[in-house]
Amino acid sequence: MGRLAIPYLAHDGHPLTIRFRCLEDHDHRAYWHGKYNTLKDDPPRLYGVEAIHAAGDEIHVTEGELDAITLRRLGLHAVGVPGAALWQPRHRRMLAGFSRVWVWGDPDEAGAELVTRVCKSLRTARGVRLRDGDVTETYKAGGADALLSLIDEASKTK
Repeated sequence: MGRLAIPYLAHDGHPLTIRFRCLEDHDHRAYWHGKYNTLKDDPPRLYGVEAIHAAGDEIHVTEGELDAITLRRLGLHAVGVPGAALWQPRHRRMLAGFSRVWVWGDPDEAGAELVTRVCKSLRTARGVRLRDGDVTETYKAGGADALLSLIDEASKTK
């Protein structure tokens, strides 16, 4: 079966773990697997921690690895939480020094919960409101401007 291998690398480039995403368009539960598979007993990690070391004052947190990759294609420094429920208290320490942390949760209940959890744990965090799908879907529908305009909107709200 087709799987996308998503390597998790340390800030110096050495491998930490790997996750797999099923590329088939089907009901993953009916085939006895999830959309994403992680190595047994592997702790939840932030994807793309090298962005933390490359970023200036701001960083972006997405719900998922592919959304972080999409923001990186726009020149933004981004890390991905490997699922809305997998934000960990230790992740806060990794992002505590940034003057602004933009949080991109999917436009559903789980995404809203991710934004709430990150914003409660980091006083510099601010949610970016996605309306028409996740980061990647929004990019595919409206291009870079569709995403960058959402940052502008979020910067004007309190």
